[in-house]
Amino acid sequence: MSRLKVAALVPAYQAAAHLGEVLLGLAALPEPPHVLVVDDGSRDATAEVARQHGVQVHSFAANRGKGHALLAGFDLLRDFDAVVTLDADGQHPPACLPAFVTAAEAGADLVLGTREITPDMPPARRFANRFSSAWCSWIAGQPILDSQCGYRLYRRDVLARTPVQASRYEVETEMAVRAARLGFTIAHVPIPTVYGDETSHLSPTRDVPRIVGMMWRLSFESKPTPKEIGRAHV
Repeated sequence: MSRLKVAALVPAYQAAAHLGEVLLGLAALPEPPHVLVVDDGSRDATAEVARQHGVQVHSFAANRGKGHALLAGFDLLRDFDAVVTLDADGQHPPACLPAFVTAAEAGADLVLGTREITPDMPPARRFANRFSSAWCSWIAGQPILDSQCGYRLYRRDVLARTPVQASRYEVETEMAVRAARLGFTIAHVPIPTVYGDETSHLSPTRDVPRIVGMMWRLSFESKPTPKEIGRAHV
């Protein structure tokens, strides 16, 4: 099988403190990918840090949400065979990226990172992760072992054919479930659970209800209709 042309997409918001370490890790890989940082309206030096590392940067004038950042990045990277998404806060070790590519080259269309459940993971997060992943697996008809992990690889056909409507954190749930229901092959890559001094931007009062609402809607949705190939993300 021919080698995939892979890009790394890093959605970033207020990430100046940790982004540089992530970009250094990507640059140190044996086969460094093309890197795009989408700055989601940060008020700190996120975009400047990205430019200092020589990567492609796309900035929003104001914060629009992770979903918008991902979709804009997917569109800008449409010439690549696959896109790996990883967070800017250092929770997703860049050294794991080749394992995602290997799984895709072995035949997977969507490769999901699966975080190790450790005592370091807060109990509420452990429960939410297990509950949401079991619910998503039931809806999808395929195992989705970690529905909320943003470390993923999407092959181009998944991005071109999977309909997406969400705009914030719930976009990752939507894409995984709909891709599975469209028949795309899902694989999983174990990744370490890393917690440092980063601050999560996921809001319990705003984003968690949106994620639950998306899962509820998907539970009653008929099989999605694939998007027309070549149609741009909006």
